Amino acid sequence: MKSPTCFTSKSLAPRRHGFFTRLGGISSNEFQSLNCGLNSKDLKENVLTNRSRIANTLGIEHGNLLFLNQKHTTRIVVLEDNCPPELEADGMVTTRQGLGLGILTADCQPILLSEAKSGVTGAIHAGWKGTLKGIIGSVLDEMTRLGADRHNIRAVIGPAISKGNYEFGRDLRDKFVDNMPESEHFFDNYTAHTFLFDLVGFSRNLFLKEEVNQVEIIDLCTYQNEAWFFSCRRSFHNNAKSFGLNASVIVS
Repeated sequence: MKSPTCFTSKSLAPRRHGFFTRLGGISSNEFQSLNCGLNSKDLKENVLTNRSRIANTLGIEHGNLLFLNQKHTTRIVVLEDNCPPELEADGMVTTRQGLGLGILTADCQPILLSEAKSGVTGAIHAGWKGTLKGIIGSVLDEMTRLGADRHNIRAVIGPAISKGNYEFGRDLRDKFVDNMPESEHFFDNYTAHTFLFDLVGFSRNLFLKEEVNQVEIIDLCTYQNEAWFFSCRRSFHNNAKSFGLNASVIVS
């Protein structure tokens, strides 16, 4: 059995974690092979097996690998036990040890966070909607409330869609600039009516603005690297009927 493949960061050590690729699972066709999205059209038993492989890879006890029902919100769940969250949310934080905080993406940003002194761990699903609504600041506020020092928080932004493949219409670009004027520097003209947006670069800037200075970027594009990652936008451009979801996990 081939183990799931993932990327890691020294910034999060000694926390066990992984930004997992699509390699090392059992799903087939457009979900090949490590699809972790239960809401996809993949077979449920395949997805559960794939998630189990991730848990085994990271040494997470049965039932302690948790995923959210993500809806591009700013809702945060504080994990005080190992019961799967019932609420729709796009961020989670905890001080409890041994939980696997899992984020699902297919172009959005998976962001894993750790503050060693307080033992606070966090995870964020941040697409453009959540980023615009303030999901990053919301999670940092919750981590601080639990005892984390912002200056000691380490954040790693995992594989996501790159600027060169992230085309926005003028309406969405204007929505960003109107609400977050500093975002203007992260848009470049592409055509007469469209722009390319550096979501990852802008998110790093938001962390710095929030006084979190230890920010790393896993510089891999989900859209470009089809062999490694699922991509919503690439699937749409290829007229695919469905697509899988990549998993990123940090163990608290």
